[in-house]
Amino acid sequence: MSHSLRLTGASRRLGGRPVLHGIDLALPAGAFLVLAGESGSGKTTMLRMIAGLDRANTGTVEINGRVVDDAARVFIPAERRGLGMVFQDFALWPHLSCRENVALALPAATPKRAEVALALLERMGVAAMAQRRPAELSGGQQQRVGIARALAAKPSLLLLDEPLSALDLETRERLREELRESLRAAGVGAVLVSHDPEDCWKLADQVAVLEQGVIRQAGTPQALWEAPASPYIARFTGAHGGVSVPVADGAVLLGGQPLPHPGARLRGPRARLFWRDDAIRPAAQGIPAEAMDLRFEAGRYCVRWRIAGLTQPLSGYTAAPVPLGAHHLAIDPARIFLFDDSGDN
Repeated sequence: MSHSLRLTGASRRLGGRPVLHGIDLALPAGAFLVLAGESGSGKTTMLRMIAGLDRANTGTVEINGRVVDDAARVFIPAERRGLGMVFQDFALWPHLSCRENVALALPAATPKRAEVALALLERMGVAAMAQRRPAELSGGQQQRVGIARALAAKPSLLLLDEPLSALDLETRERLREELRESLRAAGVGAVLVSHDPEDCWKLADQVAVLEQGVIRQAGTPQALWEAPASPYIARFTGAHGGVSVPVADGAVLLGGQPLPHPGARLRGPRARLFWRDDAIRPAAQGIPAEAMDLRFEAGRYCVRWRIAGLTQPLSGYTAAPVPLGAHHLAIDPARIFLFDDSGDN
């Protein structure tokens, strides 16, 4: 299998402090990778290392099968890596028109540069803005021009540093669709730095999650959703909770009743419990609970359940309202995730 990107044992230190260590990652040719993680996890440093703006301290970086950094003898500078880059702040040349911005990025031997630039702007839906300067455009329009300019260079890999985060919701939705369609049409792989789960679901073929400078989990969006490897990834993929619960003999105790979970390897006396929307439901028998609050949320009802022994309520969703007061709950073990309770948030 050919790869757009491969990192092997890559690390990076800043001021003597390790920021990235032991990074192993392979992105199939033409695939879209979302690189996620909290602030300070190392996302931007990793993007800079791929781009050639920072050099790896150990390991190798390969782009389309070519070693561009081996931390020793080989280092291909950024301008010779065949990359396209799109930034959060657009970074367009303000004194040039949109078409000139794109045309300037085309390879030197490109014939009919103005026509090719206009076609790229057309692909991104901003051909009507071709003669305008960036200051005359909205944020979404500027970002479309920025993507067209990045594609103009015919990159082997496109790097995107949170390019959608400053845009309004409607513009982000439209631009996600246009970006994915354009990259597929061009056959270009991409690495997008993001902290927005929607980018994972709507753009990614692969997701890699950085935590404290290491890749905590990498795989398809579905794989992360089905089996998140950490509390952060559980939250990132939309799970509720983080509630501290007691553990006895390898099983979580809820309302004094054991809730086995074969996939969990719990070492301490307490665990942190996360769950999907449909994991908790009222039942004729099961865990005693009190429905303490009910509210309507976008076509369904959110119920907050108080369970004896827990300091925080659990929330579940039902299609119909339930009366407040005493109930029993059924909890699907396949729809919950358990992690040792370290006391961290």
